[in-house]
Amino acid sequence: MTEGRKIDVSRIAKCGISVASFLILAASKVVRALAGVRSRGKCMVLYYHSVPREQRELFARQLDVILQHCKVIDATKVPDLASGSAYAAITFDDAFENYVEEAFPELRKRGMPSTMFVISDALGKGFGPDGRAEKVMSAQQLRALPGDLVSVGSHTVSHPFMPEIDPELARSELVNSKLVLEGILGREIATFSFPFGGFSKELVAICREVGYRRVFTTLPQFFTCGPDEFAVGRIRVDPTDWPIEFRLKLAGAYNWLPVAFALKHRLRRALGSDAASAGRRAEPDRKRSMIREWSGN
Repeated sequence: MTEGRKIDVSRIAKCGISVASFLILAASKVVRALAGVRSRGKCMVLYYHSVPREQRELFARQLDVILQHCKVIDATKVPDLASGSAYAAITFDDAFENYVEEAFPELRKRGMPSTMFVISDALGKGFGPDGRAEKVMSAQQLRALPGDLVSVGSHTVSHPFMPEIDPELARSELVNSKLVLEGILGREIATFSFPFGGFSKELVAICREVGYRRVFTTLPQFFTCGPDEFAVGRIRVDPTDWPIEFRLKLAGAYNWLPVAFALKHRLRRALGSDAASAGRRAEPDRKRSMIREWSGN
């Protein structure tokens, strides 16, 4: 079997579980309606990374699916969500240049707001693993994005895995990225997303202390836009997601994943340090900076 035809068993399994989750959510909604209970308005926050040119059409199709099934809102605002309505918010991490060239034109065409989380030290440079780095937009390109359609948040100075760095260094990453972006844009930067999805209660507390008003993780969950909802979950989506996979993510059917992650973590701890270490070795090296000078190649 060739590499391109390799079956992703884990992805298929997640999709299958999510189909069951979707059916449960749908049945629950019907039961509440029959009982005269109005469902609270909920929002699913999506996050993308890169939209390469060859995936632009796939991305555009996903935007059309979102518009068919949801009302699109700005994740950084606190709107009133109508009871029983489905909402979606679109965010991007890392500020790749192809957002400007490929993603934003499709969003603007449809009048859809989005939020960009920026690594302040990566602007105008490359970002990504060796051999797979992509160009990050420049400060000038960031400044040129229209504020009525694009909200900007921080994604740290250098994109470290924050649970593994010193608390004072974490504070510096949070404060300095905020200051740099505010200097570039001339407006407040009030939102933040955690690199690699790594966060803790202590880091969330520091985010509050340094002036952020909302932070975003990578644990999927519904967002109700309440004023006290400080840490907000998101679901990763890619232009190459299967249509059914994308639709299930949009519907919140992947919101079982945080429970699965927690159980997996407990199992690793129960198996001992050797198994846990083996799991960590299988992950990317998150301590080495992935910011690099861009050669134009």
